[in-house]
Amino acid sequence: MAERRVCLVTGGASGIGEACARAFVARGDIVIIGDIQDAKASTLAQALGPKALALRLDVREEHDFENACRIAQERYGKLDVLVNNAAIIGTLGPIASIPVEEWDYSQAVILRSVFLGIKHAARAMTPKQAGSIVNVASVASLMGGYSPHIYAACKAAVVQLTKSVSLELVEQGIRVNAVCPGNIETPIHTGVTDERWKARMAKIRDLHVDEQAMPRMGQPQEIASAVCWLASDESSYVNGHALVVDGGLLAGRPWRQQPAFLREFHPTRK
Repeated sequence: MAERRVCLVTGGASGIGEACARAFVARGDIVIIGDIQDAKASTLAQALGPKALALRLDVREEHDFENACRIAQERYGKLDVLVNNAAIIGTLGPIASIPVEEWDYSQAVILRSVFLGIKHAARAMTPKQAGSIVNVASVASLMGGYSPHIYAACKAAVVQLTKSVSLELVEQGIRVNAVCPGNIETPIHTGVTDERWKARMAKIRDLHVDEQAMPRMGQPQEIASAVCWLASDESSYVNGHALVVDGGLLAGRPWRQQPAFLREFHPTRK
């Protein structure tokens, strides 16, 4: 029987983070749900049972990451997996109107948090010479026009940080990879985290139907499946990779939207 892994998921109380927490527990793992949404994290941990622990974790604070990794080691003896998932959509608007303070705050939540998570997870994983870190990036890291400026810039940096750090940490037995979700039905996609997000999502959903080959938005559990694969031994030869999970968005214009002459059969031989 495989040994249970100990997994820390930031932003684990909702959206993709919640789906990851549920998926890890379903696989028999222990999960630490790190979030600033105390009530949601506690409710989720109670629902998942004794294999789940809710922990307040503000990803802007280095002390919180130190504390989370310390608790993992003291309570469970190790940390096997870190999922750097927590993020916000970031400051909106044209570049000339963005206050530097807003830029810095967004950067701290979206990018610096990933650096802090990797830093302290690596310290916890190195003694056992094993571990897997999965950073949640975005298709916005690979193409423009799908997010605010700060979000796109930070997520692009997350992908590059993933690649750079993977070259170092693999020598300690720690793999580092990223997942790049496309349009996923989560609160962050709507810009709000309270119950208004469901009403907003109903309107947003229709906007995405025609912009990708697979005419629907993705579900959090579909990203969680990719995260769990990258975190597992099933992907043991994958390192420094950014796995796109986007329903074909980055592949290009849907076939149904291409010019008619491309979609119709015309023999080249007469």
